[in-house]
Amino acid sequence: MGEPLNRPVPLPQPLLSMVREDRLVHGLCLEGEPGSGRAALALSLAGAILCQRQRGEMCGECTPCRKVLAGVHSDVILTDGAKDPESFKVRPMRELRAAAYQGPSEGRAKVFILASAQLLSRESQNILLKVIEEPPEDTFFIFTCDNKYKLLPTVLSRLVTVAVPPVGEEECARLLEERVPGKAPEEYREAALLCCGSPGVGEEILTQPQAAKRARAARSLVEAMAARDAYGAMAAATPFEKSRSEYAALLETAARLAAAPRLLEEKGIPPARGAALRERLLTAAERNQQNGYLPLITALLGVG
Repeated sequence: MGEPLNRPVPLPQPLLSMVREDRLVHGLCLEGEPGSGRAALALSLAGAILCQRQRGEMCGECTPCRKVLAGVHSDVILTDGAKDPESFKVRPMRELRAAAYQGPSEGRAKVFILASAQLLSRESQNILLKVIEEPPEDTFFIFTCDNKYKLLPTVLSRLVTVAVPPVGEEECARLLEERVPGKAPEEYREAALLCCGSPGVGEEILTQPQAAKRARAARSLVEAMAARDAYGAMAAATPFEKSRSEYAALLETAARLAAAPRLLEEKGIPPARGAALRERLLTAAERNQQNGYLPLITALLGVG
């Protein structure tokens, strides 16, 4: 079964057109940044498929929709490798493949959602290959991932990829106020900017002190690099050198912020300069993955 969903998420136009025109493919990959709402979108699409009214999006009122929203519809099977790594192992994948051939138990179709599919091993992906290629007529597979190229080419070629767009800043702030009530308006606006349109990340910024510290440091890093302030760049990045994973998260956040329109506008950073900063941050992230010497990587961020 799925997990509870507060309310239906609007489908992006490509998906909405597919559902309305009854040409939804049986294998989809929803690609988007972590925290962008990929799983919620997948559940909303499952609701649209199972909705009794069949108007393109889930109505949220019929019995199948209410069950999807409550996370209790027996024909929506959500498997999340990030939350439960064991579920992505070989045996569970074989069981999932067998279940796909059994047909729906109460609805018009059966929907399998594989969240964080980039974490599937090669062997687990190969187990699913045949059923994805020739699925039963009433069975749908929805993969979600942060980068479609982390899937095997043989799997990816059998899926239609739809990019999950980032949420607009105003809408993101509104969603954050719903999810984390009791904060000041400026806190929601700041979190909406720092999360770059990913409400899940924004929620972490509002509720986890370390996430907030990292996001603010990432902003300071981008601003220092844009100003060619070597000392400021070092002051922002150096505290995160104690943990390679924290350092990686800092660089990832900073790379997204280097492309954030409002931040660029507020600081008078030309888009071309922002793109150049992003490339330098991504290069630094690669050096971190290669176990480069972090103080040297930090020093290089402040140059140029």
